[in-house]
Amino acid sequence: MNWMSKCDFGVVHPLVWVECRGGDGPIVETLRQIVEDDEFGAVEIAPPNDPAVRQAARELLASSGLQVVYLPILPLIVQKLPFADADPVGRAAVLERMKTHITEAVEFGAPLAMIASQLDPGEGQREAAVDRLVEDIRVLCDLALARSDKRLLHITLENFDRDIEKKRLIGSTAEAVELAQRVDRPNFGLTIDLSHLPLLNETPEDALQLAAPYLLHAHIGNCVIDHPQSPIYGDFHPRFGHPQGRNDVPEVIRYLRALEAVDFYNRAQVKLGTMPILSMELRTNLNENDTPGFILANGKRTFKRAWAAVYQG
Repeated sequence: MNWMSKCDFGVVHPLVWVECRGGDGPIVETLRQIVEDDEFGAVEIAPPNDPAVRQAARELLASSGLQVVYLPILPLIVQKLPFADADPVGRAAVLERMKTHITEAVEFGAPLAMIASQLDPGEGQREAAVDRLVEDIRVLCDLALARSDKRLLHITLENFDRDIEKKRLIGSTAEAVELAQRVDRPNFGLTIDLSHLPLLNETPEDALQLAAPYLLHAHIGNCVIDHPQSPIYGDFHPRFGHPQGRNDVPEVIRYLRALEAVDFYNRAQVKLGTMPILSMELRTNLNENDTPGFILANGKRTFKRAWAAVYQG
């Protein structure tokens, strides 16, 4: 069975071309390489800073047949923006920034816009931080609902480690599910990333079973957790099969089987009203002489081998 009958296989563009991660760089020029590859059905993009570049990217992608996942998560992480912060002035400014990106996502016709929780403020402040996060996510969901036209924009949250490298408020999948229950919006859900599961000490089966009622989107990737002195320790998405990494073809096979076991593809399609998206998230590591072409080939090759083992083996 070809994956195209079950999902659109995507790629996180600003990790392959890391110079675009902050919203600048050769965004349109490099997007063309994704557009011209007919094995990709989706692309995930950082919000372009330049309005002219944003328009050019929007026009290119509108004519490409690719689905778009918009990534307000990247300004939150790269710029360390204080989302849902205890300081009301900073909180309001970041919320306005996120609202702008939600509007941009609607203009791109994206079915998904991805966010993350704020940095972990520490044990004594977590409850209040979650309360603020719920409030601000509801604002974004309601805005997306009001602005959406032909396609409803869904907000999806990706959970991260709390104590290793990203150190975000919402860590475990159980906490992410509890957050989704509290947000209680029809256009809010979760992204589960294979690369985060070792960092969370979770299995694909447990994480996906927990997240299933809210699961909108999935990532495959790699991480480093067994080598604390490594420059890529944590959530830096090295290529599959990296000698310090945790994930390769066998782990992707296990993850794909777990996705199938919770009926991800059918359930996400019903929720989104469009083909579900499963994306590779691998980062070009210039210190190891990676190139974008090498990373794309590594991710596609790994995915295709794993898919064949699950559905054609």
